[in-house]
Amino acid sequence: MSGGVGSGGAPLSHRPLGILAALPQELGDLIEAMRAESGVRTITHGQRDYHLGTVHGAPCVVTLARVGKVAAAATVSALIHAFDVEAVVFTGVAGGVGTEVRVGDIVVADTLLQHDLDASPLFPRFEVPLLGVSRFAADAALAGRLAAACERFVAEEGAASAARFGTREPRVHRGLIISGDQFVASAAGVAALRDALPDALAVEMEGAAIAQVCHEYGVRCAVVRTISDTADDHAPASFVSFLTDIAGAYSNAILTRFLDTRGAAV
Repeated sequence: MSGGVGSGGAPLSHRPLGILAALPQELGDLIEAMRAESGVRTITHGQRDYHLGTVHGAPCVVTLARVGKVAAAATVSALIHAFDVEAVVFTGVAGGVGTEVRVGDIVVADTLLQHDLDASPLFPRFEVPLLGVSRFAADAALAGRLAAACERFVAEEGAASAARFGTREPRVHRGLIISGDQFVASAAGVAALRDALPDALAVEMEGAAIAQVCHEYGVRCAVVRTISDTADDHAPASFVSFLTDIAGAYSNAILTRFLDTRGAAV
């Protein structure tokens, strides 16, 4: 995004990277880091504040998507049309669905799907009507760099973070993240998701909507989620505790490494 030459020999774009999360805690200190590095220009658009500046040498627009698929879709649409972002990265927490996924682990999406979308019998379950698609792919290169940043975090700080927060040392997973307009908080609910989508690793409320909008407008996106709970009956208490104590620290660590390794280029 800042100077240089892309893989095809063309100059890299100077368009900003959009970074968003649903809740303030999930952004960590990103806006403060931007303020310290370049200063922040804040534009209010559609009842949201979009913060423009540079973080680790990368021009960025940072904002809150708020909670749920509609809110997330509206926010990412504004990032694309009002702020002309080159790509979008979403960071936040999620409930674990995969049997190998534990609290404190990190999931980077390869694909995303809306688990509560069902227009059958007119269309197959999960398929977005008129698009003919149910699973939306994250950008492979962007997701790969995000996963590499997560692996660096685990290698450099994983043991210390586990000791600090009383969790197991985090592991990085890649695969399917599913989204819906429900906070899944029952053993029966998570079991139903596993039955319907056996390869799902995590469940949340925004990612697939963002991926669909990016797909429709040809904008690259990537989603990273730290597992705050296991989407069962203990989820509400686990989510609140994790969000307050851990989510910001993980986001800070991952985004810092991601932006550093980007060389300020998407």
